[in-house]
Amino acid sequence: MHFREQCFAAAMEICSEGELVEVVHAWLPADCGYVVHAWAEVEDAVYDLTECELPMRKADYYQRMGVRENLTRRYGRVEYFTLMAETGSMGPFDTKFFFANQTSFLPQA
Repeated sequence: MHFREQCFAAAMEICSEGELVEVVHAWLPADCGYVVHAWAEVEDAVYDLTECELPMRKADYYQRMGVRENLTRRYGRVEYFTLMAETGSMGPFDTKFFFANQTSFLPQA
């Protein structure tokens, strides 16, 4: 896995299409250590358009991508679009936690 800037736009695209969507920003394991990544979730389905155009089962996605809950930040639709308007960015919003696009050491949760 490597940093994919377009993942933030892809998560925003999915978020704009439904009321129950949650956007997730996370540190994921990568060859370099960890990279920041974004995707959208609706219940048990993950939408990561940088991986696949179809929804994936959350458990399968989390296992394959090495998602750890303590390394994530989640945003409901209203909170997500509010933060996007306030920051002029699609994320990541928690800039103390997501201090770079990639890092060679595990960030403090």
